[in-house]
Amino acid sequence: MFSYGAGDSIYYRYVDQTPTSKTQVITVKGVAMEFTATAGHLVASRPVNGAGSRDDAAIFYTAYARDDLPKDTRPITFIFNGGPGGASADLDLNFLGPKSVDLDVLTSASTTLPLIDNPNTLLDKSDLVFVDPVGTGYSSAIFPSENVDFWGVDSDASILSDFVIKYINTNKRQYSPKYIYGVSYGGFRTPIMARLLLERSATDYAEGKDGKNILNGLVLNSPLMNRRNDCLTHSTFACDGAVPTYAMIADHHGKATARNAATSDVFLIGVRSFAAEFKKHYDGAFSGLGWGDRTGWEAFLRDNKEAPPFLDRLYQLTGLGKVFTLGDTAANNPWIENPNMNAWRFTALFGERYGPDRRKLSLNDGRDYLPPDTIDPAVDDGSDVYEYVRQYQRQFIGYQQAASYLGFNGESFDRWSYSPDQKLPSDPDRIENSIPDLAFGLQLNPQLKVLIQHGYYDLNTPFHKSELDISRSGIAAKVPVRLYSGGHGVSPFDTDGYDQLKAELGSFYDQTPAAKLARWQEAKLAEPGQ
Repeated sequence: MFSYGAGDSIYYRYVDQTPTSKTQVITVKGVAMEFTATAGHLVASRPVNGAGSRDDAAIFYTAYARDDLPKDTRPITFIFNGGPGGASADLDLNFLGPKSVDLDVLTSASTTLPLIDNPNTLLDKSDLVFVDPVGTGYSSAIFPSENVDFWGVDSDASILSDFVIKYINTNKRQYSPKYIYGVSYGGFRTPIMARLLLERSATDYAEGKDGKNILNGLVLNSPLMNRRNDCLTHSTFACDGAVPTYAMIADHHGKATARNAATSDVFLIGVRSFAAEFKKHYDGAFSGLGWGDRTGWEAFLRDNKEAPPFLDRLYQLTGLGKVFTLGDTAANNPWIENPNMNAWRFTALFGERYGPDRRKLSLNDGRDYLPPDTIDPAVDDGSDVYEYVRQYQRQFIGYQQAASYLGFNGESFDRWSYSPDQKLPSDPDRIENSIPDLAFGLQLNPQLKVLIQHGYYDLNTPFHKSELDISRSGIAAKVPVRLYSGGHGVSPFDTDGYDQLKAELGSFYDQTPAAKLARWQEAKLAEPGQ
């Protein structure tokens, strides 16, 4: 039924919007939680080419809603994976959803998935809706639209923000506190969705049209919100945002001398200061290297007394290179060739020097080495079908689907357009950059809460780059960046001390909007017998 190629779509008559639901109970920290698990499709739309013309898509979702709590004050969170091209199942099972697969007893002969209650589920704080973008999971364009029509920054965010409105109206959640949670590229689409929803106001709600409870918060897990100035994809931009990640990775492997006994927080104060020095020298001495011009860099090495301590500090922080001596060349010190080292070169050089069997580091987690000749998962464009997800849906929710669940769509990843359709006054082009959307969203709703989470060892989306981008955009006071001992998409799998992350995430949700709580209390007091 569902086809996931660029030119594919399905006919509207084949879209069944009747959901499948099943009541379940899990126990987390000794507390039993009864909830309804639901899977199904909703048809969402986006306007194109003026009034009356639109693109439609059937968006698949998996939702979990507590049955014992009032909807008006119960938060609801819409969850999106990255890629682009990733479905949401990776964020459901074993991560934020109510269940995990017990890998200790899972065997190839298992006829059912051995499921256990997930102690890290977010269901104790919010109802959850895991959403599959077009061309992933079971989501598809509806004819005459094609999947590729939604493979771009604005078309994707537009159809998914309309899905949010449709879900809220269908399930009568207009007064619920609303959140969006995005991982990796999901953290890029989330600010755009937020801006679109806030621009629409509450006028599209079936109820509560006069309300201001449109969107309450965003969680961005390992986002890269600004690709336009990312040195991993563009060699003509400074890599100052990646230097602290290099330092944390080298320290983890015991290959650097700079940290000594300092805590991570204290150590990173000094490393961030050096990153600012790095940017100063980039602007003044070696920005031309990205264009093939070595004149400024050679002059800096030859004539500037700051060159030796600058190169020595790079060595001390990263373990790469050597103590600088006059006459060093690229043959014995890679920083001589180009100090603006992006993550690709860092992973290769670090692996050559320190990796077992000369293996390179993983972009997603610099604590790990990849086997020789392995494609880095961060850039793997191979499509992947998740048959275990169909098994989980049948077993836990009762949802039956003949089509294959596409966990990752490599064609979508390859063909994604970062060129926007819409301009904003603060950034007329917005090319490869969703921070203007985040800043504009904060103007539309000054009470919007935002939390960014990053892992120390993530070379794919370095934490300090987010810190710099947020600071340079002037919204740092409203957008905290929290750091953890983890990799890309900080999760229970790779994060030491995940309890701290979960506690901080819980505190973020505990700030329930007082106005909504008051609305519910007033309604309860008005009930007969009160």
